[in-house]
Amino acid sequence: MKKVLYLECKTGAAGDMLMGALYSLLTEEQKTIFLKKINAISEEVHVIPQETCKQGIGGIHMKVEINGEEEGVEHTHEHHHDHGEMHEHTHEHSHCAEHTHEEVHVHTDEDGHGHDHAHEDAHVHTHEDGHGHDHAHEDAHTHDPHHEDGYMHAHRHGHHAHTSVASILEKIISLDLSDIVKKHAEGIYRAIAAAESTVHRTDMEQIHFHEVGSVDALIDVVGSSLAIEMLGVDEIQASPVCVGNGTVRCAHGVLPVPAPATAEIIKGMPVYCSSFDGELLTPTGAAILKYFVETFTRQMNMEIEEIGYGFGTKEFEQLSCVRAFLGYQK
Repeated sequence: MKKVLYLECKTGAAGDMLMGALYSLLTEEQKTIFLKKINAISEEVHVIPQETCKQGIGGIHMKVEINGEEEGVEHTHEHHHDHGEMHEHTHEHSHCAEHTHEEVHVHTDEDGHGHDHAHEDAHVHTHEDGHGHDHAHEDAHTHDPHHEDGYMHAHRHGHHAHTSVASILEKIISLDLSDIVKKHAEGIYRAIAAAESTVHRTDMEQIHFHEVGSVDALIDVVGSSLAIEMLGVDEIQASPVCVGNGTVRCAHGVLPVPAPATAEIIKGMPVYCSSFDGELLTPTGAAILKYFVETFTRQMNMEIEEIGYGFGTKEFEQLSCVRAFLGYQK
């Protein structure tokens, strides 16, 4: 018999949803070890598993605090760019909702000024000459653009703190975790960066993630990789993945679902649209699934031992979660 993990993604997936579902499957002793390791990544970051109930179903939401500020509170912020423009963004969040929101800013610095906003999983910046802005927003975490977390080496573009793909990979390598966990996390991040570089028609080396967003996404990626190693499964399976439907309205525009980076990542994966509008699958969630899942099947075939529910921070008209099944298959 082989030990199998089956991930049910009928209402999409985001990084925090996957991490929460996987964490739920760990033994109490393993959970203690997991939290000790994940919270040792940085003094500025604190991960807290929250027991959450949605539509009568209990599960886990992985609350992430950076410098004592929870990722996912309602606020309005204004930020100024070097060229004198002021942008105001209002984000509504409930840490009892669906997905994790990681606002993606893709800045292609060329001559002139332009703005395009898309929903994605981290802040990304490409640098040339001038000012252009391609802002991408994912599901429900927000980041204060004035907030400096000091988590990774970053350079400045105006008021923002950014970090390159190379810096993130260096951070992963430096973590006090097993080589296999670091290998997994590196592979997932490379997939995200490759998708962003394709979408924005630039080299991967030119991609820069907004520092706060990259911290939050890194926790989801490393946390999911660590939990999977601790579960010690022989095979990882998943259902076809629901990406959502319709469009995503952002502060400065509307983009189709799935968002461009997500669409790149899910190439070769069985996916489908929901019957209601909304963005259900994030780039981080897509990349984690793409990296780990060996078999996509609608038919789960195992003797179930444990079931875990992982919630994010966005509400939809039906229960949205990742449901993880752990068991054995003959």
